[in-house]
Amino acid sequence: MRLAETIADLVFPQKLYCNCCGKYIDETRTYGLCDHCIKSMSFNMNNLRDIDNQIYFNSAAAVMGYGLYERQLIFGLKYNGRTHLAREIADILYDALAAQLAEGKECPWIYDDYIVPVPIHARKLKERGFNQAEKIGRYLSKRLDIPMVSNALTRTRETEAQRGLSVMERERNLTDAFEISPKVSMLLKDKKILLLDDIYTTGATSKECAKTLLEAGAGRIDFLALSSAKSKRHENFPCKEGLK
Repeated sequence: MRLAETIADLVFPQKLYCNCCGKYIDETRTYGLCDHCIKSMSFNMNNLRDIDNQIYFNSAAAVMGYGLYERQLIFGLKYNGRTHLAREIADILYDALAAQLAEGKECPWIYDDYIVPVPIHARKLKERGFNQAEKIGRYLSKRLDIPMVSNALTRTRETEAQRGLSVMERERNLTDAFEISPKVSMLLKDKKILLLDDIYTTGATSKECAKTLLEAGAGRIDFLALSSAKSKRHENFPCKEGLK
């Protein structure tokens, strides 16, 4: 897969065209985005920990909205095979955490012991060739210096598409859809876990993953996603100060 990414970089050079609209840019642009697109995106560390998921998450946040421009990044990665976008998304997540620290706010994600990506079903993995959360996690792991356990969770059955389902239907659809091996359970026992995904909608998927991890003995779960429709527009990063 890394060889394929290298070849793709040669055929479609990064930093020359906006990752969102395709406009020609120079290599200095933040996240490989043109001025118009980056100004059209909502960068906001938005709290997702509500009454429904407090028993599962120590903290939960998404760092961007889910508008037209943000979706271009996610869809480009998931459906168009532009795997280099995983690195840009990881940079956005990292900068959001850096901004939290710069503002003197709590940032539990940087103190977690392991990163665990939300899994996709084996059939979808075969079709797509990769799990987008795992791709993002690979780069975020390096930036945060937190090891990732890419195979910690397994999606044991292929569930109905969540789109169009009610909140209750989504939760029923995902009940007992994930499992964790005894070996991984021992590794994660009493550990702090950064559960990572690309999109947060109702939270049904992330909650079921967190439930599985906690029942297997994990100490606590801090959830982080790139995008959520629950996010409100408030530009408090990009921040390039880095984590102190």
